[in-house]
Amino acid sequence: RTFYRVGGILVKAFRTGHYFLALFFTGFLTGILIVNYIWGEQLSLIGTFTEVYLMRLKNEKISFQQYIWYLIQVRGIFFLMLFLAMGIRIRKIVAAFFLLWTGMSGGILLSEAVAELGMKGSILCVAGLFPQFLFYVPAVLALLRFCWNYPQNQWNRQKTFFVCGLFLIGIFSESCLNPWLIQQIVNILF
Repeated sequence: RTFYRVGGILVKAFRTGHYFLALFFTGFLTGILIVNYIWGEQLSLIGTFTEVYLMRLKNEKISFQQYIWYLIQVRGIFFLMLFLAMGIRIRKIVAAFFLLWTGMSGGILLSEAVAELGMKGSILCVAGLFPQFLFYVPAVLALLRFCWNYPQNQWNRQKTFFVCGLFLIGIFSESCLNPWLIQQIVNILF
């Protein structure tokens, strides 16, 4: 354990992972507060998890080609931003912003789902993370860790192949397996 003296007080130093969790859950809590206290009554107007949407999701066939290109664009932008952030001076700020934003997005989505569908909504949200998050999370954590710990960590070709490979596997699993999984969960719950 490492302790630092700050203004006469001994403070325990956080490890990188603790910073990541603290930033993510700060964003997550902010997202929950936004839904519950700011949007409040307008939540029903947003209607992300309406009956119409769920019935459409239950019966609609998703075009693999269109969906994979959509995912490459949407997920690729954030992946590319993190990748490019590795080469700029404010890489740590970009990493912190990414963690806050990701947490806030998750808090908003989960709160909306629970507010509109109850426990079924939270199950649907968790199911929506699989299996792609098993690949996205390690890839993003490798990029964030580099951004956070530079110059102590060095980047190399193997890390680039590892991260890009995980990202591509995540894209394929999200485009192939996730729609089927979500339809199965919707059929069971609704």
